[in-house]
Amino acid sequence: MTDDALRIAVAIPTYRRPERLADLLALLPERFNEVGAGIDPHVFVIDNDPARSAEEVATARAGEDVEAPSAAVTYAPEPTPGIAAARQHALDVARDFDLLVFIDDDEVPRPGWLRALVDTWRRTGAAAVAGHVHTEFPPETDPWVRASGLFARPLREDGASLPAAGAGNLLLDLAQVRAAGVSFDVSLGLSGGEDTLFTRSLVRAGGRVVACPGSVAEDALEAGRATRRFALSRARHHGQTQSVIELRLAHGPTGRAVSRLRNLVKGLGWAVRGSVGRALGAMTGSLTRRARAAREVQRGIGLVQGAIGAAAPEYARDTRRAGGVLARVRTIALRVVRGISPLYRSATGVRTAARHVVLTLDDGPDPEWTPRILDELAARGATATFFVLLTRARLHPELLTRIASEGHEIALHGADHRRITSLPADEAQRMLVDSRAELESRLGRTVRWYRPPYGALTASAWRAVRTAGMLPVLWTTSVLDGRDASHAERLSRAVSGVGPGSIVLAHDSRAGAGDGVDDPSITPFDRAALIADVLDEYERMGLAAVSLENALRSGRLRRRMVLVG
Repeated sequence: MTDDALRIAVAIPTYRRPERLADLLALLPERFNEVGAGIDPHVFVIDNDPARSAEEVATARAGEDVEAPSAAVTYAPEPTPGIAAARQHALDVARDFDLLVFIDDDEVPRPGWLRALVDTWRRTGAAAVAGHVHTEFPPETDPWVRASGLFARPLREDGASLPAAGAGNLLLDLAQVRAAGVSFDVSLGLSGGEDTLFTRSLVRAGGRVVACPGSVAEDALEAGRATRRFALSRARHHGQTQSVIELRLAHGPTGRAVSRLRNLVKGLGWAVRGSVGRALGAMTGSLTRRARAAREVQRGIGLVQGAIGAAAPEYARDTRRAGGVLARVRTIALRVVRGISPLYRSATGVRTAARHVVLTLDDGPDPEWTPRILDELAARGATATFFVLLTRARLHPELLTRIASEGHEIALHGADHRRITSLPADEAQRMLVDSRAELESRLGRTVRWYRPPYGALTASAWRAVRTAGMLPVLWTTSVLDGRDASHAERLSRAVSGVGPGSIVLAHDSRAGAGDGVDDPSITPFDRAALIADVLDEYERMGLAAVSLENALRSGRLRRRMVLVG
């Protein structure tokens, strides 16, 4: 390859489909060769299965003795559940490439797939190029499912601008993505919709998303999904996603209220229109009218559910339908209450016009790393919020003194590092009250914030934190220092999607047996050097790292309801 070859990362997010993954990996070299000279492709298998079910297939392919450089494969696991985390990890590992192309593990790229994407990108200069995904139905598919039109995706004119796009067959210009400062919202977890939010945000930032009908990936629909039940569930989820994404993009309380009302009215309208259509379809004997009307009803219901906060995860894993109808009604009711309630909202950022990013450090103080990190902060005039464990603070009170004396903020991470959600309610409440009192006694000042270990926070745990006089503080992004990752991956995640008011999660230590947990060990690395490089990256982006306390001097908290057991 020449030095000026176009570097293309092809990411395959996968979850427990090793056979299909093997077929896709075997086919990709042929698709790469169709593009011709001048490209340097590399495949990243983003395994979202904590059991690493794709590892054997991916590493076997990576280890094959092949002549074509197009066969290069890297296994890049992302154990955080959810397609959003998998797609964001793909952005992280592809940091040094020119283009990133997504193709899902259940798709088969037709001849000319990659060539068409690259040609359209070269011709239009778009930030994103959306190929076509064509669904292939299994032979036994219910005719009703075909008639519903749910899996029929319209063919757009080549180069036509789109307001958003799915990521099943998508090319991204990484230079434009970085300039726009967009990333996949990992807080969407298993809900889906992360690709729609990403591409809409890219367009809002000035990027262009265009269609490429010449690039086709076949989606072989699994038999278990070629059913009325799945089709109606998918239609309902499409409505939920539309509501949720519009809420995420709305500005301020008024904007969100307007968005909720608009989708509530729209959803009711769709449901009524669909109900009428079903009746007409029954009268005329039209299967197509009945199926499409039923789909409209479910989409309308989904719009209403999303508007009132009752959206359910599309990609839920290892769930059990226990308790019958009453249990499901209770679950939906809880989602509604949490969605519209002013309660259960934790700090996730700061609304500010200042070029500030909030740096937070967990699990310390640590005699090896905290002093060195303090030195790096001092050298750059930066401040941070240290979420400390009492198991560590009791051992190193002199570090608490130094942190406070150098102008940093100290907050509570816990008496130890056990999940607050693993404790009985009365024990969790007592721990929070006593821990806050002890830390305040050591500091001689009020402790305002609490960060739950692992981000685990249920409704009852949230109430316990608030009753103890603190507010839960979560994060916008992390520096990936809680698990094994390369330095480049950590830096890429640290800057991905970060802007004024973002809260960044980092660690000045790692919790262990002395903190009540037995987390798996990770490869040792220089935590101070990582923080130094992160701070330098922020400086290059025109951002200054400050503590949460300092950020609030020119802004106000951004709060969202995030509950994770």
